[in-house]
Amino acid sequence: MADPAPTRVAIYARQSEDVSEGIERQLSRCRALIDARGYALVREYLDNDTSAAKRRGPSTAWAKMLDELAAGAADVVVAVDLDRLLRDTRDLIAIMDTGARVLTVDGEIDLTTADGEFRATMLAGIARFEIRRKSERQLRANLDRASRGRPTPGRRRFGYDSDGITPREHEAVHVRRMFQHVADGGSIRSLVRSLVDDGVDPAPGRAWTPTRVRYILTNPHYSGSVTHLGRVMPSDSIVPLVDADLAAEVRAILADAARRTTPGPSRRYLLSGLATCGVCGAGMHFMRTYRCSASTAHPSITRDRLEGRIREEIARALIGGGSTLFPVRTETGAVGRLMAEHARNADAVTALLADRDEGLVPAQSARERLIALRGEREEIERQLDEARVSKSAASALVDVAQTLLSSLPPEGTPYDDVAAAILARFDELDLDRQREIVAALLYVQVDPGRDTRRRVHVEHLLAPALNPREQVDADE
Repeated sequence: MADPAPTRVAIYARQSEDVSEGIERQLSRCRALIDARGYALVREYLDNDTSAAKRRGPSTAWAKMLDELAAGAADVVVAVDLDRLLRDTRDLIAIMDTGARVLTVDGEIDLTTADGEFRATMLAGIARFEIRRKSERQLRANLDRASRGRPTPGRRRFGYDSDGITPREHEAVHVRRMFQHVADGGSIRSLVRSLVDDGVDPAPGRAWTPTRVRYILTNPHYSGSVTHLGRVMPSDSIVPLVDADLAAEVRAILADAARRTTPGPSRRYLLSGLATCGVCGAGMHFMRTYRCSASTAHPSITRDRLEGRIREEIARALIGGGSTLFPVRTETGAVGRLMAEHARNADAVTALLADRDEGLVPAQSARERLIALRGEREEIERQLDEARVSKSAASALVDVAQTLLSSLPPEGTPYDDVAAAILARFDELDLDRQREIVAALLYVQVDPGRDTRRRVHVEHLLAPALNPREQVDADE
């Protein structure tokens, strides 16, 4: 008579922190139990860095295990203890529905019997109680830490030691670089490329991505504040890596609706989305040729013809106007004035509240004035965001213009040689900066027709004297 087939076993291991040693210890103990019983190990399901306090979604090993157990992949599930396997009675029911038995290093639970089900239900309820109690303690501790200006514990923030307070200077220098890059008009995508190309260590198990860089740039922690339940509070404990004004400026830039901030493929061609269709006004994109994004029946044009014409116009604008085309950095005056107004508004609110509390101002009058002050504050903040975005864009364009116009041939050099020198420097810029220059200098429209010179309509935005006379007259 043939020996019966060995019991097929799957191991489930889970831990909250991303530390491989913890998982390995669980696996070692489970394998030892399986060997001792003579079972056959057929699957291992590992959920690393998966908290017991959160739902295990469809992408987790837990979800995969349930599906495969239901299909008959194993007879028994083994875990170090029930807490690693189940979070609550819903998880217990999910396991029971698969028909698999549960075995832990501490003992076996036969879910096919009423006694086993009762015991498992009690243990799952206790596990849920412990999770809830731990969450409540953690919430109280976090609230206490926030009230004292202390950051909540968790994964180490790039730029800080594990305490979240003390800077790691070899990382902090790159954090400052990130903020300044965006304040100077650089894009997040080009910043990510720069960090990767320079070999900046993103920390173990991490990578430089646009999402991660944006998180750093919008995190109040880096300007010395803590966040709790959506509220941002200044901290006396955290050593800021950037000043509050620079952080606010960068947040305003990233919140600007005119920025392309949605995830997706980066622009790969100079005029994608910048050139417009002369028939319907839609943007043009590149697909072997530049073509209308709304209709294939509308104008299209080869890349060489369109980009060649635009390069000519860029050289014309820069030679004709130079760096005076762009706003200078005096925009900082507008930011400073608005910040002073914001401070005066806050002082007025504080004084009014004090007068109300002392009975010097009727409550109704104080309420009406507070509403008015809130409206004024919101308008100041709106203007401040706009001024910060404008200041950043202006600063970036001045820098780029100075780069393009530096070290030009001496006066008297033929125009074509000067234009070639400018365009050679233009070609050295990354694509994001090239597109910023085009967007600032030119409006580009492609009309139907065959003559490139006539069908590509170019309007100089900062050097209107270069536009055809009839166009200038119409604008006036």
